[in-house]
Amino acid sequence: MTEALQAVWEMTNAYQPIAPLLREALAAAGATHVLDLCSGAGGPWIQLSRHMRDSHCFPVTVCLTDKHPNLDAFARASLNSDARINFHPKPVNAARVPAGLTGFRTIFSSAHHLSADELRNVLANALAGRTGIAIFEASQCELRTLLSVLCVPLLGLLATPRIRPFRWSRLFWTYLIPIVPFTLLFDGWMSCLRSYSREDFEDLIEPHSGAAYRWRLGIERSGLVPITYLIGYPVKGAGLPAGAAWEAG
Repeated sequence: MTEALQAVWEMTNAYQPIAPLLREALAAAGATHVLDLCSGAGGPWIQLSRHMRDSHCFPVTVCLTDKHPNLDAFARASLNSDARINFHPKPVNAARVPAGLTGFRTIFSSAHHLSADELRNVLANALAGRTGIAIFEASQCELRTLLSVLCVPLLGLLATPRIRPFRWSRLFWTYLIPIVPFTLLFDGWMSCLRSYSREDFEDLIEPHSGAAYRWRLGIERSGLVPITYLIGYPVKGAGLPAGAAWEAG
């Protein structure tokens, strides 16, 4: 399932529109290393790291992590990234990141798997570690996104023959008994129904609005699907007045 999702991400390059936002945040935070949480099979970082290299911005390295790490997929992502991507082999809880794992934290298309309390703990853990964090969600509970999910199983059917390593079982559960396409559709719709809105993210960061953090919150609509984003990183100096530490995008 995660490999099929990964193939769809690579085919659509859905997160390309947020690359400038992420570049700006990394530059403002002075970060050149990213700690990706809830990475699944690698997420969009193969394309994003390549884009950053080709756009001649500062070099960025990425460490993939997950509570249930897919080590085979992580190894393939590392192999295909010209050493820009590595991974942590042990389970990592996004709300309790080990002190030895450093870097600007990112979460792609996984926030909807967490309860509001769990997501608050994820943000609190990042703030406690004085590190930046960026959350990006392609799922939204709106008609345009719900309809676009109908295309995901079709993209999965097209992408499956190119997924490596080759497995007969993957073909069996995709074409003969189409469990994978059905699961992609069901998972996509459930993700949209469970997704956090921009207003939800505002509520989550409200307790931290007076912290010495700069927050940016908005929806990027220039790509195939809208991407809701929440980006925060520490700023130098004292805490900012409540309401002045974040901006809408």
